[in-house]
Amino acid sequence: ILTHLRSFEMEVNRFYTNHVMMVEPTKFFFNTETACDNEFMHNVEEDNEAIANKAIQEHRDLRAKIEEAGITVTKYEQMTDDLPDSLFPNNWFSTHKYPGNIDNRLVCVYPMKAPTRQREVNPKIIEDFTEPESHTIDLTGFCEKGQVLEGTGALIFDPVNLKVYANISQRCEKDVLDHFLEQFNSKCQEPFRSVVFSSCTSSGTPIYHTNVMFSVLSEHIVVCLESIPDEEERKKVVEEITSSELNKYPKKLLEISLEEVNNMCGNIICVLNKDQEPCVIMATTAYNGFKPENLEELKAHYKIIHSDVSTIEKIGGGS
Repeated sequence: ILTHLRSFEMEVNRFYTNHVMMVEPTKFFFNTETACDNEFMHNVEEDNEAIANKAIQEHRDLRAKIEEAGITVTKYEQMTDDLPDSLFPNNWFSTHKYPGNIDNRLVCVYPMKAPTRQREVNPKIIEDFTEPESHTIDLTGFCEKGQVLEGTGALIFDPVNLKVYANISQRCEKDVLDHFLEQFNSKCQEPFRSVVFSSCTSSGTPIYHTNVMFSVLSEHIVVCLESIPDEEERKKVVEEITSSELNKYPKKLLEISLEEVNNMCGNIICVLNKDQEPCVIMATTAYNGFKPENLEELKAHYKIIHSDVSTIEKIGGGS
């Protein structure tokens, strides 16, 4: 049994990274362009300079905690002061390298909805993460057509089971997703397939990004089933997560409530430290917002890294 468990752990962990990239803000403020479909954003009556200083310190504190946990961080800075959401680079940029499936790094650049966010695309970051044998998928041409697919905010990858989970919204258009998957699979030895659904907040507003209510960890999938109003879609998502017929390594479903979603409990990521131990990075709001049994389940399987990013959460609508 121990040998089998260790084999499973090694097989799964090889799909997770021990290296993250962060973009430190220089100016941070409420972005009216992105607020129209992000219910999690809140404007506050506070000086923009004070808000920016708080966000910069929160970002630095988070980075320090990640590095202290034995995870490599590559840091960039916001290109210009008028791009307040630059600290969320995962929406326009992702890299993929899955041993035995995508052996050479694949760099993906995505089309953003808001004009300010479209201008976040940083050629320096793309250049630095492009290796000699890398391939690139550049979807930014869809911006001219007004079509959108906002990176790993919209797309949640399960590289072990060859799936991409996606909540269809104004930030995740099915046509662009299908095009992306065709391009992505052309670089894979084994193809991925999409699992799509629609989700809503407690007020009935469509959830703008999948990663608000859905996260793939090494042993679990965290999902808010309550946010998926269609019963058939809900059943399909549960089956896709847990079925031994549909998964090489079925994951344990960790269900969170809409209240936990409001506390950013879905907005968490799994990485490895220098000892190849799985860690989960989350906001302190999420750490305090999980139901006790859900937090205990996570603590039993992962090292938890959390930091206070309350200014970034409240004004930026994410963590």
